[in-house]
Amino acid sequence: MAKSEEEKTKEPSLFDFLNDITTKKKYLFEPDQANKNYSEFMINRGLAQHLDTILIANELNKKTCMTKQMHHDYLFYSVDAKPRYGKWAKADTTDADLLEYIKKTYCVNQSVAIEYLTLFDKTELESLKSESERTGGK
Repeated sequence: MAKSEEEKTKEPSLFDFLNDITTKKKYLFEPDQANKNYSEFMINRGLAQHLDTILIANELNKKTCMTKQMHHDYLFYSVDAKPRYGKWAKADTTDADLLEYIKKTYCVNQSVAIEYLTLFDKTELESLKSESERTGGK
C-alpha cells in the first residue's frame, strides 16, 4: 500500500515526459498540477536528437506563446509511437583547461578558443599546458 501512495505523489521527470510523448505509455501531464519538471525547451531538445521528430521540435521552437499543456498535447498526439534510442549530445570536455587558458590569454570567447586550439601543433600545445599549470610570480 505504501508503494502505491509513493507512486501517486512522485512527480514525473523530464525523461518520463519524453517517454510518454514518444512511446505513448500513458498521459502523464496533469493540467491541474504545476508540472514543474516539464520544460518545453528540454523536451524540444530531446526530440531534436532524432531524425523523425526534429521537424516537429523545430515547429514548436517557433511557437513560443503556447502553454505547457498545449505543447505537451501537440507532441503527444503528433509524434508516432515507437521506441527511440540514442544518446544526448554532450559537450566535449577534452582540453577544457587549455580552452580556459586560451580564453583568458587571448581574451576570446568559447567558439574562437576552439578554433585557436585547432591551429596549434603538438609542441605548442605542450608549451601551453606547461604555461597554464604554472602559478605565482610574474
